[in-house]
Amino acid sequence: MTTVLNKKELNFTPILLISNTLLIFFVLLISMSNSGQLSQLKSKSPTLVELNDGTSIRVSELGDKDRSPKALVDFVGTQMVALLSWNALPKVVENSKQNKNLELDKGVEIGDKGKKVTTDTWISSFSLSEDFRVNFLKELSELVPEDIFTGNVQSALIVRHISQPLKLEKGKWSLDLVANLVFFTHGDEAHKAISFNKKVFVRAVDTPALPENASKTQKVAYKVRKAGMEIFKIQDLKLE
Repeated sequence: MTTVLNKKELNFTPILLISNTLLIFFVLLISMSNSGQLSQLKSKSPTLVELNDGTSIRVSELGDKDRSPKALVDFVGTQMVALLSWNALPKVVENSKQNKNLELDKGVEIGDKGKKVTTDTWISSFSLSEDFRVNFLKELSELVPEDIFTGNVQSALIVRHISQPLKLEKGKWSLDLVANLVFFTHGDEAHKAISFNKKVFVRAVDTPALPENASKTQKVAYKVRKAGMEIFKIQDLKLE
């Protein structure tokens, strides 16, 4: 006698669906993790950027009102030295025919009293905010000796220390500058030094691109302001 047993057939479809779902879930987790790591690497890696004048610089991603401490210290040091170092002597270019027609810097007249600052100082003054620049140049012109423009006297700002930036609010900082303003007289090895200790206030600014038909003044101002910062106040610094 033959007995036929009815065996219940096994259904693997639900098991396969669950397995596929778990596999896709794990793949998505791995993909999201890799994407996050790539984003972090991308944000930390410097990017090569070409400026309007054709030069290339490496930059890291920052907010529009953020500036690195090094950039702030370099900006303050460079601009303050340029503002306070006065020299009317012509710049000699080696093996250049232009050396035959060199002249002393005649300076730029400030205000209506006949006072002047050197051309280099006037150029550097574009690093100042417009509401601060005019009065600063007037005060500075009162300090520039007339013998600067005869070539008999020169000055140099000797920086001794610049502090790390103190953030005041978003996009604004203050830095302490400790320096000496030194005057050199032609034919005299001795020199006169004046303490020049200041608290310098800096803020982040947007620098518009140069127009195609930019004037000479616009080009000069852009070269100074392309750092995206400006000095908007300078106060005396009391050293303890």
